[in-house]
Amino acid sequence: MSAVEIGMAVLGAGRIGLLHARNALGLAEGVALRVVADPSEEALEHARSAGADTARDWQEAVRRSDVDAVLVASPTRFHREQVLAAAEAGKHVFCEKPIDRDPDVIDELIEACEQAGVSLQTGFNRRFDRNFAALRERVRDGEVGRVWSLRITSRDPEPPPLDYLKGSGGLFADMAIHDFDMARFITGQEIVEVGVFADALISEHTSEADDVDVAFTSLRFEDGTLGVIENARACTYGYDQRVEVHGERGTVFAGNESRDTVWLGDSSGFHREPLLDFFLDRYSAAYVRELESFASACREGEPVEVTGWDGRQAVVAAAAADRSLREGRSVTLG
Repeated sequence: MSAVEIGMAVLGAGRIGLLHARNALGLAEGVALRVVADPSEEALEHARSAGADTARDWQEAVRRSDVDAVLVASPTRFHREQVLAAAEAGKHVFCEKPIDRDPDVIDELIEACEQAGVSLQTGFNRRFDRNFAALRERVRDGEVGRVWSLRITSRDPEPPPLDYLKGSGGLFADMAIHDFDMARFITGQEIVEVGVFADALISEHTSEADDVDVAFTSLRFEDGTLGVIENARACTYGYDQRVEVHGERGTVFAGNESRDTVWLGDSSGFHREPLLDFFLDRYSAAYVRELESFASACREGEPVEVTGWDGRQAVVAAAAADRSLREGRSVTLG
């Protein structure tokens, strides 16, 4: 393993895989992209246009001697096989969410990586957002005292197409899974109970996919703290991402990002720049920081900041939310 840079293979040249590949090509310190693997020639053309070496065979990419770590950005159904192969080859693993939709499979992969002595990091990039990380520090440092409640607002700018919805696993496993992780990250507590009100109110495609597109999920944490997550698949004014924590000493709030903080006041009111675009824009810096964090942990032999267990618990919460919606009751997490 390089003393300076971690040689990385990216498996999957879709939107997220290409994002990580571009970051590894020059934006993220301590990372050297060795190869991007994908069975699709069209996807590989995009990777090559970004300056990456490519391979059709992901197993070939994993076996390369100049690869120290494997970033799994392929569709979820391939994650188990690819994570196991990387662990067997002695390569550290960064796996995009969800690691798998079955907690038992995630347990298997966590154990495999532990037995192989390699790291397993889950791709929850929002932990590395400057605003949410700063909010978490203030909560951890006791600035709001005993936490009473948490509120997370997460609204996408526009609904995804039907083909995406059909393969997404549903709103809770696809969209809200980030918010379940944020809830655990910010409070430092496990979620023990969830209750959901949700419906398909935005797009006719949502009903066709047997999904929901507006949801309120109530949370109870192990120390009694209460929380609520609001998700919406569309928002007329942009990508709305906010968090608030309320406690005995006050409240701490992390707001949205825009291109600048300038306001214009005129006879028609006050105006400012719109919110940043969808997640690739809003969380661009966070994606770089999470990759740098992973590389640093691998290089120094330190624990990763977002573990396989973190990935597992978000999947468990998402499944409980789905069950709560179907059964019309709150669900206790086992």
